[in-house]
Amino acid sequence: MRCFWITANSDPQYVAFHDDEWGVPVHDDRTLFELFTLSQALAELTWPAILSKREEFREMFDKFNPASISEFTEKKITMLRSNASVLLSEQKIRAVVTNAKQMRKVVQEFGSFSNYCWSFVNHKPITNCFRYARQVPTKTPKAEAISKDLMRRGFQCVGPTTIYSFMQVAGIVNDHLSCCFRFKACSEHKASEKIVRAEPALPDRRLSSPSSEDSDIREM
Repeated sequence: MRCFWITANSDPQYVAFHDDEWGVPVHDDRTLFELFTLSQALAELTWPAILSKREEFREMFDKFNPASISEFTEKKITMLRSNASVLLSEQKIRAVVTNAKQMRKVVQEFGSFSNYCWSFVNHKPITNCFRYARQVPTKTPKAEAISKDLMRRGFQCVGPTTIYSFMQVAGIVNDHLSCCFRFKACSEHKASEKIVRAEPALPDRRLSSPSSEDSDIREM
């Protein structure tokens, strides 16, 4: 049995996302930044819509390499704004660039973005035991604390609802329902904390909401 928000009519890509990715602890910096950015897109899109455009997001943001994104020029941002209006608003695009710059500062201070994110939960996933979808919150005091710290550090579009979505998909919190076959698997998953990748010093060259506030209502 899967979580109740996965139905017989759910898109196969969304089902695979639930089965293979959502709730699995992540410690790789670039993957974390990708999930962080995609969680921000939830203010404008649903997970199924985001997943259907995931490769386009990766192309837009240089495979989510923060070192490269932090070097985006105004010309590059303008190009993305004109070519990607169906994906992210200009505000969100600029937020991704700003957040890439701030993430590099976090890496310098904490050694990795992973160490920073996981430090809020003592490097151990929070495992909830919710039986019903209606019990799963859209934000928590822990998400509010992380949101507040990120804002203090200059990150943008990081309200507590966005951060809680990020915590869910990155496995920082296990919100699979207790009846779901993935609940136990994610609870027992031991992602190595050694698998962290600091971004290179030099860049690897090779989506609309008028407000930065989060919506408290969204598809899981």
